[in-house]
Amino acid sequence: MSTAVRSAVLGSLFVIVGLLTGCNVADQYYEGVDSFGKQTVADWKAMPEVVEATYAYRHGLDQGQVMYLDVAIRGDVDKDQMIGQLQEVARRNLWQKTSSNDVKVNLAVHSEGSGLGGGSAMPGPLIYQGGLGQGSGSPEEKYGPRATTR
Repeated sequence: MSTAVRSAVLGSLFVIVGLLTGCNVADQYYEGVDSFGKQTVADWKAMPEVVEATYAYRHGLDQGQVMYLDVAIRGDVDKDQMIGQLQEVARRNLWQKTSSNDVKVNLAVHSEGSGLGGGSAMPGPLIYQGGLGQGSGSPEEKYGPRATTR
């Protein structure tokens, strides 16, 4: 095998390995998506009904743009109403922070855990797991113009 052919074969192998490991242009971190997670957690933590909130942003060729939002709420609140409020905050932030409809958002809401001494910030039972849903009304009318960056 000539040196030129060997170099072409090795170069092609490096490109294939790079694509298979997800190291390419399609594996991009988007600041707007990360900002959406940070803002949502900050807004939730400001709510007196919220005990704890976290997010994890995952992105890559095999999974796309995925946001995992986890929140624990006090056990003495109306859970259905609180889940609706949490979703509304997240919908607003998603609209205002990202320009993309292809961000998959997974929301997990836990009831406050019960520990010794009457309470704990540890997550308790899972009371909701799913997406954000569509909500009602036009997002642009409710939240203003959409962000122009992903």
